[in-house]
Amino acid sequence: MFKMLVLQQLYNISDEELQYQINDRVSFMRFLGLGLAEPVPDATTVWLFGQQLKQQGLIEELFDPP
Repeated sequence: MFKMLVLQQLYNISDEELQYQINDRVSFMRFLGLGLAEPVPDATTVWLFGQQLKQQGLIEELFDPP
């Protein structure tokens, strides 16, 4: 899940766009360690994971430059 947030930050895309791009791009799947037939977490799951990190104050620490 964290790698999905990394892709989202790098490409500045929404949760929905991230889900679409993972399903569309083999390079994204490879980066995430997913096979072609493996399910991709949906946009809501990605959003909830990001919200959990925000509530714990970790998003800023992980993605904001020092």
